[in-house]
Amino acid sequence: MKRAMLRKARNQSTKNTYLCGLVDGEGSFSISIKPHNTTKFGWVIDPTFSLTLEETAEHVLRELQQALRCGRIITKPGQPNCKLFIEESRRNLKEKVIPFFERYPLEVKRKSFEHFKKVIERLEQKEHSKAESFLRLAVYAFSLKENKGTRKYTIEDILQTMKHKPENAEEIVKNEQEKLMKRNE
Repeated sequence: MKRAMLRKARNQSTKNTYLCGLVDGEGSFSISIKPHNTTKFGWVIDPTFSLTLEETAEHVLRELQQALRCGRIITKPGQPNCKLFIEESRRNLKEKVIPFFERYPLEVKRKSFEHFKKVIERLEQKEHSKAESFLRLAVYAFSLKENKGTRKYTIEDILQTMKHKPENAEEIVKNEQEKLMKRNE
């Protein structure tokens, strides 16, 4: 009995290590920032974890879904031959996705994951609820290298249309950008 349980645990650990390696190569930890009329500042910061595979590998996405105990699998919009595993719930990201990748650490996407994790932590601390800290968090989220060049909106778009924008908004953004540049040197 104990041997069977140990073998099952080893198999699950091997499977989880495989899934982690797959995510390391093909997964995405993204932070989108988009207009949203009903939010306090007119913008929402939205973390998402996803993995896209060909539809013939949907069973692998189901294994990931089972290992994480969350997420949904859909046909990728515009790519009918691909399946997309996606998790957007901040609670599931915090309670299920992040602990999984802390237990099975990433190599290639380690920095993206840490950045993603930090944004979620800051959202959990309600930094998006005050104008100044919302801007700082937006600048930090924009600095995620995985999203560079794929953004639909810029920090300038936020500055132009933000509701309840602080008078010194441009200064806050500039200072935060400079701080991040110094940290990355």
